[in-house]
Amino acid sequence: MMNVLLTKKYKGHAAGEILTNLSVGEATALENIGVGQKLKDEEQPAPKKPGKGADAE
Repeated sequence: MMNVLLTKKYKGHAAGEILTNLSVGEATALENIGVGQKLKDEEQPAPKKPGKGADAE
């Protein structure tokens, strides 16, 4: 799934709106017709679990 930032008005959505959870094919199509730009997935890093180290008691 991908997110697309609309660069032009498209089907009732304003320019600057982000369409979320689109399939890769839909996102590519919007980019190819010139109304959107694919956004990179910004995955949050997994929280680090406290490990056993020299400081652990």
